Amino acid sequence: MGKYKLHDLEHDTVIDLELTAEEFGELKRFVKDLKKPGEGINYKLILERYNSICKNLPPATKLTEKRKRAIARLIKDGYDIDELFLKAAQSRFLGGDNARKWHAHFDWIVEPDHALKILEGSYSPITPAPSAPMTGNPFDEYG
Repeated sequence: MGKYKLHDLEHDTVIDLELTAEEFGELKRFVKDLKKPGEGINYKLILERYNSICKNLPPATKLTEKRKRAIARLIKDGYDIDELFLKAAQSRFLGGDNARKWHAHFDWIVEPDHALKILEGSYSPITPAPSAPMTGNPFDEYG
């Protein structure tokens, strides 16, 4: 059994661990796998899905390393990529119906902060809540 320190850079903490050689080997394999994000991801298919769903947005033609990293991060964080593209395509604002006639593009959509806002509905059309008919009688809503 050996003593190890695990440094969590994201949260600026250090954890002391006591691991057997087998546990340490498993931890090393796990960390190595984390450093290789995106294995098994069909990036080309995701780019094709964007282009087929988001026809009202500028097409994405080249698959760059930056785009691969952004896609891998969204998948790692549990985002539904098809839902993201569908909501982006349905947004009039992201499609250019805004004061500047600006259109969202692939790189903007897959940026994590933007993806979250799209999925949460921040760029969806606002539908007014249904209201009860007004008859003038204050007791109408109580049946």
